[in-house]
Amino acid sequence: MAESSVITCPECTKRFKGKGDLEGRKIKCPFCSKVFVVAPGATKTATAKTTQKAPAPAQAPAPPIAMAPASSADDDENDPNPYGLTHLDIAPRCPNCANKMADEEAFICLFCGYNTLTRELGKTEKTIGHTGGERFMHLLPGIGAALGLLFFILWQMYYSLLLPQALSTGWANFFGHESLKMWHTLITLAIVWPLGFFCYKRFIVHPLPPEKKID
Repeated sequence: MAESSVITCPECTKRFKGKGDLEGRKIKCPFCSKVFVVAPGATKTATAKTTQKAPAPAQAPAPPIAMAPASSADDDENDPNPYGLTHLDIAPRCPNCANKMADEEAFICLFCGYNTLTRELGKTEKTIGHTGGERFMHLLPGIGAALGLLFFILWQMYYSLLLPQALSTGWANFFGHESLKMWHTLITLAIVWPLGFFCYKRFIVHPLPPEKKID
């Protein structure tokens, strides 16, 4: 334990510490540099005590982190939804705009017009409607082909069934010969087939004339 004295300067009235007992001695003020004699009883003894810091309290160890139990392979196999999926959307979508298609059999997107078969975007074209006269002129060749088809069918039936009876005598029996009937039937079929195919295309496949587009 060390003793020191507290001295008050008579000039600047500031206090400072001195070493040991300085009563009756001349000293110099460290603040104003005034030299003065320390009067008896003007000092106060201050006891400097050395204190020892108390040791810091030991920190409590952190609680161990609870680890999730490892799932076994059997648990994953028995779990019907191991990945936590809430909804699985398997509806067909357009590869161009990613919107849903109308149904599973649709191949044209209703949003962007993309055709999944031709892989082309739909185009908007302006057309002019056809008049009745234009439609009739378009169907007129088909009507002529249908009349020709009907004529050759009726003629073949007449030639095969009624004509041999009408020409049963004289030189006309030549037209009722079986070989001539066969060749007549083959020729008639060669004519009837293209006429029927033309009628099918004109009345079923393309019943309307080509569209008239606006530039």
